Amino acid sequence: MRYALAADVGLEASGDAIYLAPLPDGPILALDGVAALIFTEATQGNREHLVDRVVAQVDGPVEEIAFHVDAFVHDLVARGLLVEEAA
Repeated sequence: MRYALAADVGLEASGDAIYLAPLPDGPILALDGVAALIFTEATQGNREHLVDRVVAQVDGPVEEIAFHVDAFVHDLVARGLLVEEAA
């Protein structure tokens, strides 16, 4: 399984920031820093190894990072910005 941008969601990347919005009315969600990293990793690889890919790029306790990655991705799914799909 992997995550993909949901239908009718716009994405614009500018520098290190990513902007997401349900189209046509928004609201716009701006992601930068670790949030942009997690979003990018979530949409570019297998869900099974998402935490490992983020941990390799962020300093901190693995358990804490894993908790935050999981919570953030679940929030994006709950907002309708990401969906799960077969890899």
